[in-house]
Amino acid sequence: MEFNYDQIKEKLKGYDLQTKIQLIALSQCLYDRKNLDHQQDQELDQMEADYKKRVEPLIEASNQIISGQRLVKEEEVEDLKEYLNAQEQPILDNKEPIENYWSKVLLNSKTLKAEVIGDKDEPLLKAITNIKGFENKEQHKLGLVFQFKANDYFPEEELKVEFLLDDKQGEPLKVESTKINWKEGKNISVKIVKKKNKQKKKVKEVEQKTIFQLFKNLDVKDWEKLEEDKKEEQQQKMDMCYDICRLIYDEILPYSLEYYLDVHVEDEDYEGDDMDDDESDDDEELTKEEAIKRMKERRGFKK
Repeated sequence: MEFNYDQIKEKLKGYDLQTKIQLIALSQCLYDRKNLDHQQDQELDQMEADYKKRVEPLIEASNQIISGQRLVKEEEVEDLKEYLNAQEQPILDNKEPIENYWSKVLLNSKTLKAEVIGDKDEPLLKAITNIKGFENKEQHKLGLVFQFKANDYFPEEELKVEFLLDDKQGEPLKVESTKINWKEGKNISVKIVKKKNKQKKKVKEVEQKTIFQLFKNLDVKDWEKLEEDKKEEQQQKMDMCYDICRLIYDEILPYSLEYYLDVHVEDEDYEGDDMDDDESDDDEELTKEEAIKRMKERRGFKK
């Protein structure tokens, strides 16, 4: 617990006796308040640790059911008859994955469709077999792992994105991602634009709207010598990637069934412009942050 006793003691010397007595009493109140804050932080940390320990088996069970790695257990479907019609008979020996589960989850997110999912993403989203999230608060890291079946776009079976966060504000400082080795003619993340002038042809790669823009490698240390506009551009890319990954980790993964069934109510304030939109300001970023906060609060994760 931080309490600037020596500084407060030094400052109090300059006041008259009566005021000094009152301020000393206030300093005791402040000390007690900070002590309570410290105790609450410890209790919340313990509650979060207990929650993660209890929720881990549920995450594992969900992933196994979605991917068809195990059979459904009878105790998990005690109310099954309520969902069956007269012609349907319960079969519990199916170990097939739920077809296109994760593509449907992602496509049913209004936020992801507005911000990062492009027109060419759907065929590749259908190749996703699992999405896992991880967070290590001691190491100040947050990340996602996307797993894929064989597809026509890239050979990687797994794509990982990991953020290193500032230990005080929780802002992203660095992002490291798996390099995607796009097959010839299958790179949906860029568009080749050819420009002609009198002397020669110029070829330029233009980034396209796609969820696969999340897999970047950025580091704030690399921007120190850049001009302000270039630095701001890199920061916006970093913030966009982090905001979307945070949303997937905090909101979409835990409640994926609601997205799959399209019964989840997303905060309309979070629906922003496309990544290609050059118009971006601080108000838009604050709106996104507040929307994510409100999403978590509705789930009881107030902070």
